[in-house]
Amino acid sequence: MKIFSEFANDADAPHSRPGHDQDAIRANLRGVGVKILVASAKGGVGKSIIAVNLAVSLALKGRKIAVVDADLNAPSVFPMLGMKPPPRLPFVHGLEPAAGPYGLRVVSSELLPGDQAEVVSFLDGDSSNSPSPEAKVPSSYSNSDALSQMLGQMRIGEVDFAIIDSAPGMAQLKGLLSIAEPDGVLMVSHPSALCVKATREALNHVIELGGRVVGLAENMAGFNCDGCRSVRPLMPEGSLASLAAESRIPVVGRLSFDPRLAECSDRGVPFVRDFAQTPVGKALTEIGSIVEKLIPSRRQEVTAPQ
Repeated sequence: MKIFSEFANDADAPHSRPGHDQDAIRANLRGVGVKILVASAKGGVGKSIIAVNLAVSLALKGRKIAVVDADLNAPSVFPMLGMKPPPRLPFVHGLEPAAGPYGLRVVSSELLPGDQAEVVSFLDGDSSNSPSPEAKVPSSYSNSDALSQMLGQMRIGEVDFAIIDSAPGMAQLKGLLSIAEPDGVLMVSHPSALCVKATREALNHVIELGGRVVGLAENMAGFNCDGCRSVRPLMPEGSLASLAAESRIPVVGRLSFDPRLAECSDRGVPFVRDFAQTPVGKALTEIGSIVEKLIPSRRQEVTAPQ
């Protein structure tokens, strides 16, 4: 497999690995007004759905938005937006993001050069501990190597916001804090005590690393069916509210469970387009409005009259 092979001078050499060129990444992201990292300490909390609908809600308000699918092992932004990856093009001096609906610019590992559209697995940690090529490991590049190359070579251009959808887990969160240098982190959790405990640990790490958490989003916060007049709990509640009060980080959205949210994602239709007036649709739109207020676009500040 030669995914990312064109990023190295000699990708077939046993010890050839792409470098982490932070200056190139910063230069490539210079046109981005604000970078928002949507992250979670655990998988299965609906982080990608929230990231995609956050991006669409901002785009529907006239913002220029890029969406970066940073989950390299399981990219999901393309299908959630009803997009099919275009043919992989030869790498020359950079790659253009894919043109998505509502003017979105979509960055994904699915755009990067490769001979075949096979599943790719990225390794983390010291490459000296990586299994040998004889073990048939799909790729010897680490996740951070691949992210660095993607963010350093994808020509994102001039946008108001870049919504970065992180893979779940602490290792991915730490890597993106270093590589992408986001202006703010939106942490997604659900109400279970174990998930909130993991989220607390993630928040501590973000703060220790100098990151800024702009808000908490609570998914699956109860169940609201069409015929119900009230939201009924799906799992024990209150833990995330306690964490928010303890950490002084606002809960910017509480999304009750709505089966149509997953159905829309499977069909490639943004939920905020077809169900904007539902409780979940309003909550997603409100998250976008709050993010705008929490972190005003730097481009607006730069171009504002003196």
